Amino acid sequence: MPTAQSVMLAIHCKKTEAVDIKGPLFVYIRATYSDREADDAAGDLERVQSLRTEVALAQSGSQPGVRETVAKYYRYLCAMETRFPFSREKGHTQVSFAWTDAFRPSRRVAQNNIHYEKACVLFNMASLASQQALQCDRTSAEGLTAACKLFQEACGTFQLMRESESGKTELPRPVDIGPECAVLLEKLMLTQAQECVYHKAVVDKKSPNVLARLAKQTGTMYTEVERLFGGPALANYFDKSWSQHVQLKASIYQVEELIQSSRQYRADDKVNWEIAALKEAFARLQNSRRIAKGISNDMIESVNRTQDLVQSLLVKAEKDNNSIYLMKVPAFNELPVTTGALLVKSAPPSAGSLDASSEQLFTGLVPENSARALSKYTDQVDDLIRHQLDRLAEATDNARIRFREWELPDTLQAMDVRTSAALPDALRRDLEDVESIGGVNHLKGILAEIGELRRAVDGDLMSAQESLDSDARADGDARAKHGDKWKAQPAATAAKPYWDRISQYRAAMQKAGDSDQGVLRRLAENETAFTSLTVEAATAQMPRLQAPMIVTGPEDPAVVVATLRRNMDALQALANERGGMEEAFKELKNKDNVLAKVMATPPQNHDALFKEELKKYDTLIADVDKNLAAQDSLLAATKAANSTFRTLFDVDGWRMACEAAATGVRETVRQYRELLDHCSEGLRFYMGMNDAVRKAKQEAADFAFTRQVQRDELLQEIDRRAAQEDADRLAARMAAAGVKAGGFRINNRLRRRDPLTGA
Repeated sequence: MPTAQSVMLAIHCKKTEAVDIKGPLFVYIRATYSDREADDAAGDLERVQSLRTEVALAQSGSQPGVRETVAKYYRYLCAMETRFPFSREKGHTQVSFAWTDAFRPSRRVAQNNIHYEKACVLFNMASLASQQALQCDRTSAEGLTAACKLFQEACGTFQLMRESESGKTELPRPVDIGPECAVLLEKLMLTQAQECVYHKAVVDKKSPNVLARLAKQTGTMYTEVERLFGGPALANYFDKSWSQHVQLKASIYQVEELIQSSRQYRADDKVNWEIAALKEAFARLQNSRRIAKGISNDMIESVNRTQDLVQSLLVKAEKDNNSIYLMKVPAFNELPVTTGALLVKSAPPSAGSLDASSEQLFTGLVPENSARALSKYTDQVDDLIRHQLDRLAEATDNARIRFREWELPDTLQAMDVRTSAALPDALRRDLEDVESIGGVNHLKGILAEIGELRRAVDGDLMSAQESLDSDARADGDARAKHGDKWKAQPAATAAKPYWDRISQYRAAMQKAGDSDQGVLRRLAENETAFTSLTVEAATAQMPRLQAPMIVTGPEDPAVVVATLRRNMDALQALANERGGMEEAFKELKNKDNVLAKVMATPPQNHDALFKEELKKYDTLIADVDKNLAAQDSLLAATKAANSTFRTLFDVDGWRMACEAAATGVRETVRQYRELLDHCSEGLRFYMGMNDAVRKAKQEAADFAFTRQVQRDELLQEIDRRAAQEDADRLAARMAAAGVKAGGFRINNRLRRRDPLTGA
């Protein structure tokens, strides 16, 4: 049966249509070179066409040698890229490559762009690796190692697609090969590789501490993937089952981390820490169950099994602590934080090298030195663009860090509306946690489940009592009928242990019911307050940042605010401009095709040619310099304006007022947490009581059945003895009757003797 831990995802391959590559290339070679060279290349063209047909059919990782076939075709494409210009322009090789979207098969996109073909081929190569990873035996260490390697290769291939080919395709490009989707797939594959490492550590029986760190990292990575599913470009792209799967994985591995940490605490004789970790695991499992309900019954059963495990471990730990250790159980947030252990990274595909230099294809068309020269120029362009993009990214990061230090634009927004930035960070996180688990509805859901369990327990207790009452009635009837002959043990004596246990359970249920009523009263009293435990509601209680009533200095608050807003707008405009610069660099690089010039230039002049060609990027570099200088100037001005603003508006005093206003909300959060702990304790109590009473009901039924069998046997014995006594009396009467008959016959003979002779 599939479990929440064992199910993983594979990527479907993109599908393509038949494409005539041979014809257009043959026409181009004949037009550009000569008929003879075209005839010489006919064999290579046939190989390319045949291999492309095989690639179109390569849709399953179970096909023998399928990734090697796709890798070989990718090498062919690399060899063709440096020799043939693929585009719609006149005189170029006009081949239309058509592919469907892997996740939306009804979407078909065709481009006269070899980079589009290469990106789609790399996508399928990565998809095939993910499919082969799922085909590995992931119950063995060897199978998990193989699956981990394949997932890392899938990650590396998606990364290669994004970095090398996706950006060179025509716009608008398909979503599945776009950068946002590629990043998501990279991280998903790498996360599943990390998950394989965790499972292998379990198989290898590593220590709980190691398993906890691996589970922590796996859960963190799944959380990051879950965040990517909600990105603007992908929000409505994937089927919701994908995000649900990842959400469940993130939740379940957070629980796995706590389970393994609790086992390490047990090994270290820190039973109180073990209890705190298991309680938190039990609470988080409620969120896992909520997610699993939207996926399948198998996932619900899997989460329930994990919950049963946590329940049993927690019961044992609390029993040991209450009877042996007697240690105070700390709050969960007082436990040391587990550090994740990342043991995977992206890897290049192993199913055949992607280096096209080993392929002897169209060797008569492009000189080897020209190909090397072109590669050298491409590297120089990549280095130049990478350096400029790094400068742009560093500037953006620097501005973001400064804004965070200056609390901008949060403080400006706090003047207009009540913003969540007014909330203390710890309180905001607490409120987000409460909202994420469902708030007051979560408490009601637990209480409803407690009610169902209580009714089930009461029903089982009644059934057990009815079994004992039935035995007592049968015993009384038999004793009244047979009197002293009924030697069976009285029902009151025989059933006393069962009645004692039922009384014990009823007393516990009575006590629990009283506690439940207290919880319900507290919930009713605080339901309105608990309902308002949202970031939005808490924000509404925070004071607004206001201008001073009396200005004593020369600065006009309105002017200071206007200056800050103007600077912020200008900095945002510069940031947007940098985004356009990144696209401009990439667009210019995509158009930077110097193959014809390289082939027309003598090798000794290649360096001079490259230097001249790189000058086309000078304008963009100058724009970068201008943008960064303008940002530095604006940041300096913004720093001064913000300092004045914070003094005028007493931002520190406003923060203190927000802290004071948050006191009531903190207390409500504390009460909610306390009530949630009571509910969780109650749920665990009733789950344990349900199991115990169900067992007691069965034992009472077995007891009544056994007593009935014994009564039947005793009745048979009484009947047998009565029959024997009747037979004995009958025999005695018959014997007595026989003695009397013999005496009568003797007397008659004496009377018949002759009185004279005596004969």
